[in-house]
Amino acid sequence: MMPLTRLIGFGEKMTRLAIFALLGLLSTPVYSDEDINDYETLFEIGVGVSVVDIPHYAGSEQSESYALPFPYFKYESKKVSLNRDGLKRYLFKGDNWDLDISFSGTIPVDSDKNRARRGMPDLDWVGLAGPAFNYQVFNNQHHRVKISVPLRFGVATDFSQFDSVGWDFAPSLQWRYKTFSQSVEWNFISSLGLEYASADYNGYYYSVDPQYQTTTRDAYQADSGYGGYKLTFGINRREGKLWVGAFTRYRNLDDATFADSPLVTAKDNFYVGLAAAWIIKSERY
Repeated sequence: MMPLTRLIGFGEKMTRLAIFALLGLLSTPVYSDEDINDYETLFEIGVGVSVVDIPHYAGSEQSESYALPFPYFKYESKKVSLNRDGLKRYLFKGDNWDLDISFSGTIPVDSDKNRARRGMPDLDWVGLAGPAFNYQVFNNQHHRVKISVPLRFGVATDFSQFDSVGWDFAPSLQWRYKTFSQSVEWNFISSLGLEYASADYNGYYYSVDPQYQTTTRDAYQADSGYGGYKLTFGINRREGKLWVGAFTRYRNLDDATFADSPLVTAKDNFYVGLAAAWIIKSERY
């Protein structure tokens, strides 16, 4: 894990990282979904700062640390949800289930800064979008257990061109515990998820075309299939206008179909992050 922390400035890179923060491209449940049955719409806006350390990509022994401001924006209604977990558009809702279209993604990697990928093309931003079926196994004032089954299709982009990179299927089991202490709200969230993807998606990250073969990097063609599992734990605290959240995620690639790729230099990865935000405006209507 690289100890280097980069403080991101303004400009084009800052703009792209702000988009990343806004859409919640880490896809990490440091937020909990709001229970919106008792009101029509929740709107909140504010400013925050986050510090994260994440691998260059799942399976990389190298990681990158970022410290960056982000716009805190939260919108919850019976049709649309936008928060740091990402953007969702609900299509159908039942008493304990819903079908939505959700969005997530991954950040880019400069291959010159990654020892395993040196000399290969950079990894671009990858945006993922597609339907997700969500079923609430149990839900009360304090506890919620939910199964989520998303199928998302990916597009890689450097913002000058767009290329399809196949699909990603990531079912998960999520548990949330919410509690209140006077004016303080606490949320504890954990999830267990599995990863499956198409050959194109796995290949985007783990294939090595013959022209990029070296004495230390064999040519490799990734197949579709199992991509490992992930365990995520998050906690957040809300008191008045101050929101603070943290998460940690463990990703394991031991039995992944691409585990033998020369670009997989670590079978275990850890993601960590901390964020704080000040809510400037909060309305329910």
